[in-house]
Amino acid sequence: MDASAPPSRLPERVPRAVIAGLCGHPRRPGTSGVDRTHLMTYHTPNTDDDAQRRPDDGLGPAADGGWAVPNGRRQLFVVAAADFVVWAGGGAIFPYLPVFLQEEAGASLWWIGVIAAAYFIGIFAVSPFAGRLSDRVGRKPLLVGGTLLYGVSTLLFITTTEPALFVLFRLLEGVSVALIVPAGQAFVAEITTDRNRSQAYGWWTTAQFGGLLIGPALAWPLYELGGGEGLWAFYSIFLFGSALSFLAAVALAALVHEPQHAAQARRSAVTRPPLRSLLTAPVVAILLIVATAEFTMGAWEVVWSIWLDSQGRSFAFIGLTWIAFSAPMLLSFLGGRLADRHSRFALMTAGFAVQGLMWFVFSLTEIPGVYIAAMVVGGLAFALAFPAKQGLLVQVSPPRWLGSVQGIEQASMQGAAFIGTLTAPVVYGAIGGWIFAVCGAVALSGVAVAAPILRREWACVRDGEARNCADLPGAEPEPGASGATAEADAG
Repeated sequence: MDASAPPSRLPERVPRAVIAGLCGHPRRPGTSGVDRTHLMTYHTPNTDDDAQRRPDDGLGPAADGGWAVPNGRRQLFVVAAADFVVWAGGGAIFPYLPVFLQEEAGASLWWIGVIAAAYFIGIFAVSPFAGRLSDRVGRKPLLVGGTLLYGVSTLLFITTTEPALFVLFRLLEGVSVALIVPAGQAFVAEITTDRNRSQAYGWWTTAQFGGLLIGPALAWPLYELGGGEGLWAFYSIFLFGSALSFLAAVALAALVHEPQHAAQARRSAVTRPPLRSLLTAPVVAILLIVATAEFTMGAWEVVWSIWLDSQGRSFAFIGLTWIAFSAPMLLSFLGGRLADRHSRFALMTAGFAVQGLMWFVFSLTEIPGVYIAAMVVGGLAFALAFPAKQGLLVQVSPPRWLGSVQGIEQASMQGAAFIGTLTAPVVYGAIGGWIFAVCGAVALSGVAVAAPILRREWACVRDGEARNCADLPGAEPEPGASGATAEADAG
């Protein structure tokens, strides 16, 4: 979820269940992708000693420690701290939101479902355009504006008890996440280099899940502070979450600075590529893996607690399974460190494959201890896969249009998760607990299709000499490539 990003898709599920129980060379013949000459629109040459010791990634010269900007470490700390604060506020709210809607707003289960869906519709519909906008105006305006909008959207919940208006409020929260996540992920890419990018994404993810684990622990004292019952008990939680978002927005506005090389590139007149031209083979392969993974997570969210309840498991055990899954994600910074030193391709595909295999465990046994162990393994697999995935996606994307690519990724993730939530009740009603095996098969199919493409692309990009196989020196031109090049030069 990505850069003070309010909770996006995956982490939102965690606390709710705990309580209820982010000039190129023409294409080589036979390789995938499109001519990318018009996409690689800026490149900052390396002149310092450190830059000469690393492959250039087109995102700016390396500063001390491999950062692309002199104060990169501090910038990452600011966005990670803001992430932690916002996600802590969101984590405090999410466990109580369905209860608030049902008990205080009188919302039916149908209304609660519509309100939940509005959030994902907002992210899915706006993310591609928000990412593209960040490529034009910069990352900071969307980070600050999106965080402010998230705080306002949360605050609006204390103004009414009309379920129809809550649909609008959750839609606005989804829009705010769509503004923040692509811009935040692109910002992290611009302040880092290939030497430390995955580790930076790992720290970012660690901050998110740290906030999510602390947020639910804060919810009950806040509820009691508001009187322990009635509207104001819930309002105290909404006010707390909103205040943290406003605090994070102020910190981002005061302390985050756009990298100079990125700001200069945005001021240059360039031809804006159509979104479809950004969907090269390695980008599509990564989107396929994350979309199939998010489809399974969307389905899991709907039926997991119901499945355990049908076995007679307590709410405490249900909550424990979610904690067992989310707590290992605090180690994402270690996963990022490994990804910067070893194969991002191997860590990403292995991590998502292991997650896919874990789904079969839930269909094949009902032993509680095995469930907990599988959750821990799945969480560790995510901690390895996610930072590697983020680093690899940046590595195969055009630097000038990182926001656009990140926006497309968010839309694909949220759309797939939304489909998973819609289809899960039907599938579960037909086959019961075997739905988890179906989820595992879907996740593994995404890895199986994408892995051969990414293996070939990783061999081309791992040394930093190209962004995909189409960029390698000596690649033969594709028919029509010269026309695209001329158009880019004219822009």
